[in-house]
Amino acid sequence: MTLGRAMAGLLGLFAARVREHPDAPAVRGLRSSLTYAELDSASNRLARVLVERGAKEDGRVAVALERSPEMIVAVLAAWKAGAGYVPLDPAYPEERLAYMLENADPDVVVTQASLHARLPLGGRRVVVVDDERGAWEAASDAPLEFHGSGLDESKDLLGYVIYTSGSTGKPKGVALGRACLTNLIRWQLAETAVGAGARTLQFSPLSFDVSFQEIFATLCGGGELVLISEALRLDAPSLLKFLDEHKVARLFLPFVALQALAEASAGTGVSPRFLREVVTAGEQLQATPTLRAFFRRMPAARLHNHYGPSETHVVTAYALPENPDSWAPLPSIGRALPNVTTHLLDDAGKPAAKGEAGMLFIGGVAPARGYFGRDDLTADRFVPDPFAGAPGARMYRTGDLAREMEDGNLEFLGRGDDQVKVRGYR
Repeated sequence: MTLGRAMAGLLGLFAARVREHPDAPAVRGLRSSLTYAELDSASNRLARVLVERGAKEDGRVAVALERSPEMIVAVLAAWKAGAGYVPLDPAYPEERLAYMLENADPDVVVTQASLHARLPLGGRRVVVVDDERGAWEAASDAPLEFHGSGLDESKDLLGYVIYTSGSTGKPKGVALGRACLTNLIRWQLAETAVGAGARTLQFSPLSFDVSFQEIFATLCGGGELVLISEALRLDAPSLLKFLDEHKVARLFLPFVALQALAEASAGTGVSPRFLREVVTAGEQLQATPTLRAFFRRMPAARLHNHYGPSETHVVTAYALPENPDSWAPLPSIGRALPNVTTHLLDDAGKPAAKGEAGMLFIGGVAPARGYFGRDDLTADRFVPDPFAGAPGARMYRTGDLAREMEDGNLEFLGRGDDQVKVRGYR
């Protein structure tokens, strides 16, 4: 699959923002910040070092960094090197990290001095960003060339490999291509009410797929990505004050964190005055009385419900009405994004009647390549798409039940199998 020239280019979109406002803030960290020009230059330099250490087109670069501007630099550098990134959460147990490293078999690992000794690297090539800062900052900041030209973004290169929770066995590495991710971000840029210069909170761990939206929707749209500490992430009252004081305009949160924020607002009386867009995903959204009251106090903010398993990222979306009093108790998951198809099938594999429950299958540009190194599981969940009319087309069997409502939106009905979610992962 190729992206096609109409879809190509998250790196191209980022480069356009760099040209338009090189001195605008791109990433605000706890101790340092980067402008668009600085972020572009740093990621070009690191990309060169990654290639020198063995990163290759359509390969894998593991990123084991604490939340920092360097983490964002590393993600961009991996993409600029033509590779997908593999997040390694420093908080994971050593056994889990060892399994992920063995399974993903990255060409290079990017980490920091304080984490280096903890990682079970097994002799893999490493870039320690703080210890080797002089080396990679001395590299050329000119864009890399591939076969005499820039990176061909019409190719559906690897975007990332993100591991599921492992609640039903060993974690599975979902290998998602750039076509799916580019489609998502281009749609987000077209639909968002948050413009250039606006601030988006970087709330999700890099190992959770929503972080991709936070990072690329912001940087491809000319906004500023605001990083926070892990302690602040877990302190809802303090986070409320931070959102208000730092004029954050967009927020991506799972429902449980959004509900905690709403409860903290009810208790403290603090409502972020500058929020314009709140996106929730990863678990069933519930329009609780506390959540409705929270948004009544923020009439300029709009709540959006996104749906999509790790194996496809976001595939449907629904913008809740402006009046919280009109929200359904369990809001719809909306309609399919452009270039994505959804099919509700009965037990015989036939389309379910409108209004009837069916198993949700996802096709189009969305399905991942599969589970990295697990061809058996890939074949079980990623199946031929008989509705696509194209040879080799596939769809992902989600295991979720849904039904199409009268207005064409989808209602999520829960799991159709025994799979569970842990921390937002299946």
